[in-house]
Amino acid sequence: MRGSTIWWRRLKQDWLYQFNIIRTVFDWTIIVYLLIPFLAFLGITYYSWWNSLPDWLEGVPYEVLFLFCFLLCWQGTIRTFMEEADQLTLLQFSEIMTEIRYIGVIYSWILLLLKWLLLFVWLYPLLNHYDNLTFYQLLVTSVFFLSLNLFLTTYKQAVYKFGFWKKLIIDLVVTFFILILCFAIIFKPINPLIIGIALIFFCLSLWQVKEYQSQIKTFYDDVEKEQKNKVKYIKFMFTVNPEVTMPHVKKQKKRSWILWRKSARIFQKRSPENGVTELFMKSFLRDIGNLLQYFQVISVTSFIIFTTPIWIKWLVTIVFYFFFREWIVLMFKEIVKQNPYLSVDYGEKDYMFIAQKKCENRFVYPGVCIVILVASLSTVFTILL
Repeated sequence: MRGSTIWWRRLKQDWLYQFNIIRTVFDWTIIVYLLIPFLAFLGITYYSWWNSLPDWLEGVPYEVLFLFCFLLCWQGTIRTFMEEADQLTLLQFSEIMTEIRYIGVIYSWILLLLKWLLLFVWLYPLLNHYDNLTFYQLLVTSVFFLSLNLFLTTYKQAVYKFGFWKKLIIDLVVTFFILILCFAIIFKPINPLIIGIALIFFCLSLWQVKEYQSQIKTFYDDVEKEQKNKVKYIKFMFTVNPEVTMPHVKKQKKRSWILWRKSARIFQKRSPENGVTELFMKSFLRDIGNLLQYFQVISVTSFIIFTTPIWIKWLVTIVFYFFFREWIVLMFKEIVKQNPYLSVDYGEKDYMFIAQKKCENRFVYPGVCIVILVASLSTVFTILL
């Protein structure tokens, strides 16, 4: 059997998996009352951008939108489509496995190309109102960001297996140099230089792909990444429907690198509700993925609040409270149900409801207070300016 045939079968299985999840989450009430109005509002807003620049962009230089593009360059990954059962055939049919990995790279890069094409179409009506920005410069800058995105996908693939501190140091150094480079290109654009740097990034990406995809030493890391990539784009959807739960795919890790390396009691008074609350707090805070997602939701909401009119600011703030609370409840339910003894009492015993409320107070309200503060400051700035 050819590798392309196996890859195509796995891709169809992945598409079917994603479709079933979307169909589960987006029932007719979500589609009628949320999705259709949102798409209509989005279409009206996009049409208005062609006629005039939005009020919230008045006086904002176009370089700010390019900095937003720089942040998007860090999003994206390379799908290898490796499965755990493939280890049985690696020694006998390594050529087939290599072919699957290369096709996965092509598929991943096509998705990145589509992402930047859509982003170009979305930003062009806004950037078209800036007289000092030409279409050619916008096109060249978009090509640069695309090549940078391709390079960063191969970079993240190469450093995935490193330890936390080694990876952190490398990430800081790479981010520092790329940030300086992007600032120079955005604020002092020289089109031939930008094209040359884009070609360098593209060539480095091809070289890293050749080096990485032609080996099988990172097979187990690739399987782990593939399991994460399979569900990473649908995590947000699971907060819409509380009846759907999703298990985390993460590395086995017994001890925290910062918090509670030598675990001690948080609450001196021992009671069932305090024990469950302490379990959730330690489990949540020890997982770096939970912390990153926690602050990511707050930061993304704050960015939306800063870039929207006043009435939308407070509407987003209200929606954020219910969304954030529901997310914490889902996390509490997931962590508790990992314990076979506590899972029996969930939804049945009073101490479980008390513990859930305590966790909500300790995790929901700090995030809500930050968003309310951002909304208040943004409202004041909007009125004054």
